[in-house]
Amino acid sequence: MEEKRYPKGHFIAIGMVIGIPLGIPIGLLLGMIAIGPAIGVAIGVGIGTYLEKKHNPHPLPMTVEEEKQRKKILLALGGIFLLGILAFIALLIMVGNV
Repeated sequence: MEEKRYPKGHFIAIGMVIGIPLGIPIGLLLGMIAIGPAIGVAIGVGIGTYLEKKHNPHPLPMTVEEEKQRKKILLALGGIFLLGILAFIALLIMVGNV
């Protein structure tokens, strides 16, 4: 029976989708709902990496167009992540001054 192959990163994306809803209750418990999805993404990347290694040892190669699209998405997500960190730091500074 032939092994089913997926594109590289397929299971990491699935892990992140699973992790975000898991992180929201963690954020609520910590009293900072905004930090919950970030924790969930970290958990999801770990889950996705495990699943990727287990179920997709030989991923399908990506086309040049897919590589360009992935780079754009990663750049946009990196920018959003950086803005989130800056907003969190600003929040900590504002709370510290009250």
